[in-house]
Amino acid sequence: MAFASRPVLSPEPGEPAAPGSRITVEAGDILMRRGLNDHARSAQVNVIEAAKSLEDFRLGRGTALERAETLTGRAVTTFQERTGEHDEAAWQASVVYMVELWAIRYTAGRPAAFDPVPVPPSLFTPVHPLRLETISRDAHVLGAGRSLERAARSADTMDIGHTQHGMHEAARLLHDQLDGLSMPLWVLISRFCAEIHAENLRILKAAAPGASA
Repeated sequence: MAFASRPVLSPEPGEPAAPGSRITVEAGDILMRRGLNDHARSAQVNVIEAAKSLEDFRLGRGTALERAETLTGRAVTTFQERTGEHDEAAWQASVVYMVELWAIRYTAGRPAAFDPVPVPPSLFTPVHPLRLETISRDAHVLGAGRSLERAARSADTMDIGHTQHGMHEAARLLHDQLDGLSMPLWVLISRFCAEIHAENLRILKAAAPGASA
């Protein structure tokens, strides 16, 4: 006699996001939860340093691309260890995206249209198969970042709502394609990227001609 398989239940608040995960499911507003940097602050440092090295590469400085890739690898390893979720492909795609997003702020004072492009098989080659924006469109992450930047200026509850909706929708789309990381962790990743983009927008606006001091 065949028995129907039991449905897999989503974890409840206070439970691990997935078996072995160090991420605990939190209820309530996404922006009020612990951020990804709270779980792995040293990985965030590696992301920042990798972004600086990527900018050095674009400015033609020595072996900066190799350093950017090494630091990206360290960030991947640290995120895996600190979150307890180890899908390398998902983390590699996420961290490369984080690094490239962070590096945008370094272009505020210069034209970037003719920046050199790393040749294959670099992680930072635009045609690399494991890129977040090709696995799932990044419009929700960037839209959430725009709403977050507006909310920081106006404290408009509508912008805050749009921010959280965009983060959740980006996480859902990414989890559909890369389910080796739990949905709660994808929410934290989406929030982390949206926060980077929001700060980029603030920096780029401040650097724009005619911006008020």
